[in-house]
Amino acid sequence: MYKITVTKNRPDFRVFIELLYSQEHNVDTDGDAIRVNSRSWTYLYIKDRMSDDPSDVIEAQDNDPSTFRVESESKKLAELTAIYLFDYCGSSIEYDGEKLDGAVIDELRRKYAKEISQAQSSIWHRSTDKTPYPNLI
Repeated sequence: MYKITVTKNRPDFRVFIELLYSQEHNVDTDGDAIRVNSRSWTYLYIKDRMSDDPSDVIEAQDNDPSTFRVESESKKLAELTAIYLFDYCGSSIEYDGEKLDGAVIDELRRKYAKEISQAQSSIWHRSTDKTPYPNLI
């Protein structure tokens, strides 16, 4: 399990769909984003409907709401989610209780450079309260 200390607002949760799969991929999601474009959600569940891939969960810890755990039975989904959340809004990242050093973090960034780039250019980064669906403009 990954743990990320989050110090800034999270991305629109839809960015994680693009990170893990692709834009407008057919997935089940659940979470507590009251507004679809929320940047303060604390729980996200994603499950691909197109395959037997396991689910991916991001959740703030009850005892420390600035610490988010990332869990998936898929190593790739967990790594992708954890490194993106860390890079976007985190200040530290650990795996199974061990803080990751710069070399390990850089290796994850290299390993998933394509997916990270895809998520960084996501249209959902442009969502706002006034324009929650920038793809419809």
